[in-house]
Amino acid sequence: MRVNPIDVYKDGNLTHIEVLTPSGEFVMQILWDEHDEQTSENRVAFREWAYKHLEQSQGYEVDR
Repeated sequence: MRVNPIDVYKDGNLTHIEVLTPSGEFVMQILWDEHDEQTSENRVAFREWAYKHLEQSQGYEVDR
């Protein structure tokens, strides 16, 4: 199944990635660790980890 990850921000900080089907059905949230520093590099690493988790552990095909 294809999924669309959407970054969700609050006050300029990434809080989680919301994962939806192409039709908009909610699949899951992947939460940012609030103890991690909000840097561009950390956000990129978080997205890469989340997409890998979705593909390898959950069997989804991620639209990037």
